Amino acid sequence: MKKTSYNMACFLLIMLLSLPVAGQEKMISVQAENKSLSLVLEELSETAAIRFAFDADYFSEIKVNLQYEQVLLTDFLNELSKKYHLLYDEMDGTYVLYRNPAPLPEPKPELITFRGKVFDQNTGEPLLFCNVGLGEQQGTITNELGIFSAKVEKAADIRVQISHLGYRQLDTTLQIASQPFHQLELAPFDIHIETINVYQQEKNVLELGSQPDRMAFNPKQSENLPRIDDSDLVTALTLIPGVNFLGGENAGISIRGGSPSENLILLDGMPVLETSHLFGNLSVLNAKYISQAFVSRGAFDARYGERISGIVELTGKSNYYRPSLDLSANLLNVNATGTVPIGKVASLSGAYRKSYIDQWENYLYRQILEQGSPSGEDESAVVPTVAYDDLNFKFSLTPSEKQEISISVLEGNDLQDREFLFNENSRLYRNQQADSKNRGISGNWRYQPNTNWQLHLNAGYNELERSSGSIAGLQPNRQGKGGKEELDTDDNQLQELIASMSAEWTTGNYSHAFGFGFNHDQVSYTYLSKRTTGAIQSDSINYDSKLTILHAYLQEKVQLTDRLQARLGMRVNHENQQNKLYLQPRWGMSYDLSDAVKLFYSGGTYYQFLSRIRKIDSNGNSDLVWYLPDSAGMGILESQQHVLGFRYEKNGLSVDVEPYYKSTTGKLNLYAETSGGKEKTIHYVQRSGEARNYGLDALVHYKQGIFTHMLAYSLSESVERFEVFNNGQDYPSFDDQRHRLRWTEMARYKSWIISTNLTYHTGSPFLMTEGESSQEFGRLPFFVQADFSLIKRWNYKFFTLSSGVSLLNFLNRENVLEIDNFSIADEAGSYSVRTDVTAMRFTPVFFFNIKLQ
Repeated sequence: MKKTSYNMACFLLIMLLSLPVAGQEKMISVQAENKSLSLVLEELSETAAIRFAFDADYFSEIKVNLQYEQVLLTDFLNELSKKYHLLYDEMDGTYVLYRNPAPLPEPKPELITFRGKVFDQNTGEPLLFCNVGLGEQQGTITNELGIFSAKVEKAADIRVQISHLGYRQLDTTLQIASQPFHQLELAPFDIHIETINVYQQEKNVLELGSQPDRMAFNPKQSENLPRIDDSDLVTALTLIPGVNFLGGENAGISIRGGSPSENLILLDGMPVLETSHLFGNLSVLNAKYISQAFVSRGAFDARYGERISGIVELTGKSNYYRPSLDLSANLLNVNATGTVPIGKVASLSGAYRKSYIDQWENYLYRQILEQGSPSGEDESAVVPTVAYDDLNFKFSLTPSEKQEISISVLEGNDLQDREFLFNENSRLYRNQQADSKNRGISGNWRYQPNTNWQLHLNAGYNELERSSGSIAGLQPNRQGKGGKEELDTDDNQLQELIASMSAEWTTGNYSHAFGFGFNHDQVSYTYLSKRTTGAIQSDSINYDSKLTILHAYLQEKVQLTDRLQARLGMRVNHENQQNKLYLQPRWGMSYDLSDAVKLFYSGGTYYQFLSRIRKIDSNGNSDLVWYLPDSAGMGILESQQHVLGFRYEKNGLSVDVEPYYKSTTGKLNLYAETSGGKEKTIHYVQRSGEARNYGLDALVHYKQGIFTHMLAYSLSESVERFEVFNNGQDYPSFDDQRHRLRWTEMARYKSWIISTNLTYHTGSPFLMTEGESSQEFGRLPFFVQADFSLIKRWNYKFFTLSSGVSLLNFLNRENVLEIDNFSIADEAGSYSVRTDVTAMRFTPVFFFNIKLQ
């Protein structure tokens, strides 16, 4: 107690002794506007009785602006020294001020915000993700409204360089203070004019861009490459290594070994559920309707979810300046695309494509669709009948330069009938028919209320109906006996309702993104089989499920240095069936070694709930069925992904190399299993499994005068493992192709365009039928196809004509796409039939196009 009292007394004594010392320092007030510093100190000396010593001549040249109210004298002198590069000392009550002998520090530049919006010069469409260079080193990109914003040094003017795939580079000097918001237009490469002066080093087919997880491709180039249909977007899409379009019955876009349903294909924010026409020879994506396209091949950031493989982002055309109409016809279909501006603030655009090969069975129809040839008594050829059409429509409204509202509609219909023709001596018959309808609508509102904020609201509805049936059998013999028949029918329906909100807020070197939303899915599947074959009966399948999936995400991006950028995000899903949360951390980093070289890495966790699983029948044939996870959670896909990358871009040369690794658990297949004694029954059993995909994608793109050289190569392996199946051991997945090479050359001279394309890939695996081999899996022969095209354009004042020819598979190689098997038995024995479904042989394709504008 005594010790505590002693300490308190000492403390009070120290406080009392310090009061006079603190009271000796004066409090001063200074008000000066554009006065010399010598005059300010003289006035302060008189009013506050403070003695100063200084160089009157030097201090009289220093003009100051000072506003201080009741501050300590030492605080005033410290601020004065920092602001005007001075030093001071206190000597016997006099404050001596003098010039600081150290060199002056570099002045910090004053920064201001430079903002603008980039448009298409011909249509007024905002251009997404343009590369914008400001000054010598600083750069940024435009957002989903075509708007950019960056802090730049205050100056009279600034050099602006803007580049975008398919457009001439803009290189100009702008007065910074001339207007608060700059409207900038890019001129597209006009592929119709005959002069040669447009052939610059800007890339016009593929562009790597400044975003490491996204690659751009030009939809307009689809019509300049060898193809079946000049409006098929996949022609240009598959120029990207790692992107493949699977042909055959279960066709679709495959990215880095993933199945088609594992990709998120967005058309104006609306998921596209069906992606193929014509038995996989054509996609539903109409290139003449698409204005901009971007691809992410995996390990994408937290803003995207509910898919584990890749993302294809497509933007439909708008035109706010003048109307246009594009009409084309080839041997398969007719296509019309049009845009109509309404008062320069609204736009109507649409496209309609319809086949007529079911009415006009020309030679192209026979080359594409008549697959295989009957060489033995029980071998068959396939003669299909096909009809398809698709419709796209979009209404766009721009109430102001910082917001856009759009409503988009799509519809697609397919009717596919395959008649199997056997030799005259065969009693077998078989027919397959499939009918699908895909309809969707979506709405988008994009708004940027100020420089730092972006907001996007999206809602949509999509439905897909697919019905198919197969009838096969054995005709009765001459005595009218032994007739057998098998009938299979299935119906798969999917409805999906989506809504989401996403926002991004930028502050200095930080970018904060967040959002939330939901997906409500409903899937039904019915399968019925009636068999009189031997003593085998087949189970029916009845499946109906609903699932609501909520999502939310938060993502941070930071510019750590001028060359180093990092991002860290978290996406969370909640599904109502099991009432569980699914955490998905995602991260990435990029480093610019120089202006031309970029290194990057990205990775994370990804979940998918809605998917298409394989139903594999007793003959080894597979079909894809839309599926939602069951009550136990079977069918929820979880993927871990990692991607490294190296990019080089300079003087028209682009090089991109990306090794990747992806592992997936929770996969599900339906396998036909036979059980029972004398009267056997076929059951379809769910089997869970996992998959691994890893490899390396490499791209070289070089623009050299009138020539464009592109080489894309993929080295990959895709393996799966399912319980019970293949003794629980790894086996090559149905989408596995070890090597894939595509070499494309394009040359433009005046109004002529010549292009060649060579495609090679190793054969895909297929399941062997019982008794065909001791192995469970076989592999198709390797695929090789060489194509050539020649296009001529005539440019007139109000319209452009173009015509051309594509020589497809001019090496006339027989390429097998898939194997189809079926078997039927009676008292006399078993009949097994294998049909090789082949791609087209050598086929010339002609087209004609007129564009009014």
